[in-house]
Amino acid sequence: MDSKVYNIVGEEFQLGYRHQDVWGWKIALAFFFGEVGAGLFFISAFFGFLKGMFIGWLMVSVCKPTALFLHLGVPIRFWRAIMGLKNSWISKGLFASVLFTGFGAIHMLNLYRPFLGEGLSELVLWISIIACFWVIIYLGFVLSYSPSIALWNSGLMPVISLTYGLLGGITMTLLFGHNSFLLDMPEVLRMLKYLEFGLVLFCGVILVSFLHGAAYMSNAGRRSVILLLKERYAPWFIFFVLIVGFAMTGVLILVGPVSLGVLLAVAVAELIGDVALKLLLFKTGLYEPVLTHSHF
Repeated sequence: MDSKVYNIVGEEFQLGYRHQDVWGWKIALAFFFGEVGAGLFFISAFFGFLKGMFIGWLMVSVCKPTALFLHLGVPIRFWRAIMGLKNSWISKGLFASVLFTGFGAIHMLNLYRPFLGEGLSELVLWISIIACFWVIIYLGFVLSYSPSIALWNSGLMPVISLTYGLLGGITMTLLFGHNSFLLDMPEVLRMLKYLEFGLVLFCGVILVSFLHGAAYMSNAGRRSVILLLKERYAPWFIFFVLIVGFAMTGVLILVGPVSLGVLLAVAVAELIGDVALKLLLFKTGLYEPVLTHSHF
């Protein structure tokens, strides 16, 4: 398999790979807010941490739609995106976001001032948990069902979304909860720190497996991996994703003291790595040539 057979071309009438240019930084931010916000709500809900749940809910229900509306050419038609529930992962994800927004809000209001019975409270909680779990992973399903872009067409995409969502959720829970509910739960704080470090390592393993699979899937996949590791986007990928997102986050969370400064640095490093990976996946997504030399 020789990735040098074709060049990357633009709009010219030439044989070669072409960058996808439909999804950019606005969509990357939308999915970032969705994954991290849902992850924060998911982790906080297990501890009844209302502040964390509310911040996560705002990220999913306010920040994510704002970024999506900025991306849409005609925002007033956004409702059409939810009409293809049977066949579209985007529609399924938006439906889950709507469920999460509604049931998550009801759950938080019930925690703040109980008005539901015990059975109904449990039902509302589990619907909001299932919905936010779906919000975390659906970007991965959207990308994995993109057969024309080899880099994205991987079964590991939903796993990457889940891992980064949970990692961001734990990071934010530690940041916002270290001086509140975690003060009285030192064993939980240690567990979350070790769990975050474990997720950093797991993210690294998954990312290596993902890039290895893309490199051997097709010529376009191999070309995308070369862009990430050796060519145009290598400095960005190595510094922001590997050094800042993995190495700095892992070292700080493992050996750093539990203080606002350290936890803020961990959050900044991990979230920078998360956003950078999404942006670079969009930047390096390549379409296979429509024709090949065999047609001439």
